Formats: sequence, C-alpha cells, structure tokens
Amino acid sequence: MTITMRESEYFLDKPRYTSMLPLSYVVPTFLPTPTTSVTARAGVPRISLDDKDLQARAQRFLNVLFWTAETFSGTGGMNDSDTLKVFMAPEFYFRRASDHEALAGKFMSSTSFGSYPEESRYELAEALYGAIQGSSLFKDWIIVAGTICSVLADSSRPQMNLLNTAIMLRGQRSSMDSSVPYILMEKHYISDIDGPHRSFHANRDPTTVYSFALNPDQRLDNLIFWDGMSVGLEVCLDHSKQVLKNAMNTLRRVLGPNASELDLQLITSCGMDISADSVSVRDGALVMLTDGMSHPSDFDEPEVQIGRYDAVANRVEMLDSTYFNFQELPTTTDYQVLDYGMGRYVALGRQQGVRVGTATLPLWLP
Repeated sequence: MTITMRESEYFLDKPRYTSMLPLSYVVPTFLPTPTTSVTARAGVPRISLDDKDLQARAQRFLNVLFWTAETFSGTGGMNDSDTLKVFMAPEFYFRRASDHEALAGKFMSSTSFGSYPEESRYELAEALYGAIQGSSLFKDWIIVAGTICSVLADSSRPQMNLLNTAIMLRGQRSSMDSSVPYILMEKHYISDIDGPHRSFHANRDPTTVYSFALNPDQRLDNLIFWDGMSVGLEVCLDHSKQVLKNAMNTLRRVLGPNASELDLQLITSCGMDISADSVSVRDGALVMLTDGMSHPSDFDEPEVQIGRYDAVANRVEMLDSTYFNFQELPTTTDYQVLDYGMGRYVALGRQQGVRVGTATLPLWLP
C-alpha cells in the first residue's frame, strides 16, 4: 500500500466533515453460528483467507457493506463530501463455532471460545481494507467491522489469553492525511460472555502482563485522530467501565487546556446501552452504538442507538426509531445469518438488515 501526499496534507487544522450519516448493521451475534458457504456477490471483491470460517464471515460482511452502499446511494448525504458516513457492525461479528456449539447454544474451550489464531486479526484487517480502498463507493466513510475473537497460544500457563479486537477502517478521501488507514483496537475489560470463567482468563488475572490494569500504556488506545477529528471507539463493557472517559481525563491532566475534545464516540457491542456517565464527547456532539444482542429468551432484533450529548445536564438526547429507515437484506446465506439460534431467529420473523438515518446530523451543535 502506497500513500502519497503533499506536506500541507499531513494534518488537517480543522475537521474535514460537518455532518454525519449513521448506518447500522442489524445482525445478531450473541449465540454461536456454524460455518456456512458464502459467495462473493456481483461486483464485490472475493475474500481469500486461510481460515475458511473467517473467510465466509468476511465475505458476508463485504457483501453487506457493498449492498448497503448501493441500496442507500440515493439517501441524502451519501454523495455529500461534507458528510461522514459511519457504518457499524456489532461486537463478535467474527467468531467461529462448531456445529456442536451452535446446537448447545454456547461457546466452548474446544474452539478457544470461538477464537481464531491471533495472527488472524491482521489478516482480516488487511483483507477488508484491501477490498474497500479502491472503491469510490466508500469515499468519506468510516467502517467499524465489529470485533474478531482470537487467542494467543501459551502452553506454559493454564489460562487462555483471549483477545477481542475491534477493526475500524477509512474509505477513500479527496486527499489522505498522515493518519493510518485502519486500526485494530483491543477490548480492555473482558466480560463473562467473552469466554471462560475469569479464573481461567489471562486478561482478567491481575498477576499476568495481559491484565489491562497492569498496562497503563493502553489507556489512550481508544483515541483515533482522523480527518481533523478526535474519534473514540469502545467495545461493549469498556463503555460501562468508562474507558474513553478515563482516557480523555488523562489527556486533560497531561495537556491541560491544550487537550482536544472528543468529537465523536462510537461503541460496538453485544448487550450494552449508551450511558450518559460514560459519554466523553464535547457538548452537543454525537455518540452512536450498534449492538448484536439477541437473547434466546425472546430473539429480539439487535438495537442501534444514537444521541447527542448535553454536557450541562449530563444527558444524552436519544433519537427515536422514527429517525431510521430500515431495509432488510436479501434472505440468502450470502447476506444473512440464517442459522442464528438454530434458525429460531428467522422462524420468529426477526429481520436482518441496515438502519440508516433519514437525514444527516450535524456533528456538533453551534
């Protein structure tokens, strides 16, 4: 990958965008689903990965992504260079499972609780970015590809070091600045649905170097400077634990009045809601969450939340469901996870698709 630019384009002195159009991928990710055959649809690059399960899920993700860009191409803001398009998938989107796990409805140690080898994180990120970077469909887009579960092999310890990594990519720009084109960001706080009991999880063992509490150098990992904006990204429990808020407090302590404010907060999750106490954006800015929770007790469709922060009242003014238009994906395995909950989700008439805002939103209120 080669990026060329003039020196004046290294950094932007003001935000590139003035408004945002949210696009949220509605797909359940809580329960294990086995590998299925997924074909690249017409016009969509074909993914090639060594792990066939990861390849299938990555191909479906790209099919959905390209379908979204084409289906909503006439939506207001899609072709506006001042509007940032934000596409988000939920946590656990890339998590493999055996047929036995899908039948049992839970992940097991036989697959390291749905994990791929650790190096798969980079292979997936490279493959996804390679598929979108040449397409003008994703000009002025940010894409959060949910998370990928992986494991660091270490036979010397009884614990598993499981990772839950968010992938965030930038599409084309009229001119690229010097920021990286994509990032991999680790979830800091491991929840009970991430894997085994905490006593067998290296990330939750305070005696290991894998513990977030013993690695203060990770405290600013959630902050990304793209397009003249400070963007924060959290994974599920990290939001409840105020990871971004603590990172911004650290910046203020170190930099004082020179610390920049957070312009946009994004949360990919599976069982989380936006909490005003965990919001860290500037007054009047936006926070967006895409969730993958669909519990087997009711198999409800996963939620999307977006709101504007009122710093004085410490409240998030949430947009209601009428703000979004919903379009269901084609009902084939190339687009939908048809075997979620052994097919119960689909049998109950629950839908998978994309929610898009009916209008663009100012990134900040004056």
